[in-house]
Amino acid sequence: MNDSDGITLGRRVKELRTLRKISTRDLAGRAGVSAGYISQIETGKANASLQTVRAIADAFGVQWIELFEAKPRHGEILRKADRPKLSATTTVRHFGITKPPVTDVEVLVSEYEPGMAVGDENYTHGDSHEIVVILTGTFLFRLLDQEFELHEGDSLDYRTSTPHMITNIGNTVGEALWVVTPPSGHPTTDSPA
Repeated sequence: MNDSDGITLGRRVKELRTLRKISTRDLAGRAGVSAGYISQIETGKANASLQTVRAIADAFGVQWIELFEAKPRHGEILRKADRPKLSATTTVRHFGITKPPVTDVEVLVSEYEPGMAVGDENYTHGDSHEIVVILTGTFLFRLLDQEFELHEGDSLDYRTSTPHMITNIGNTVGEALWVVTPPSGHPTTDSPA
């Protein structure tokens, strides 16, 4: 790491620590280093190893490369036509609507053909907090032993460790927005989010 990288790293660590209201000692504890070492990193006086950089990034919940961005990314537009297709079949299509490197939340839009059901009475994925918002269409959502009919604008939140299933019960393609935190992984063609 050169001097300029060290200065950028130090400024970014201090900025994130300040924004998140984390003390030097708390960050040091989370990263497994001393508070003095964190102070030296923040002032550009220490040459941090990649292992330390990764530990600090993990403490913040970001990818380590983000610590070397002099200016964090804010306000970037992702046009609908440019959304990355995460998976697709002829009946279900999942699209990302956040640009990497977002690591603390996963946001997807999924399109479901009429009659398409995804998940089942045993389907789970991790133990994250998941929120679904119906953008268009009418869906039947089964959560453990409960059923909910969801219409445009309706939302539902639950833990992804709870068995769940979604079915488009409308006559047209339905669209749902999924927010998952922390991310539980990209969907497969047979998972809702």
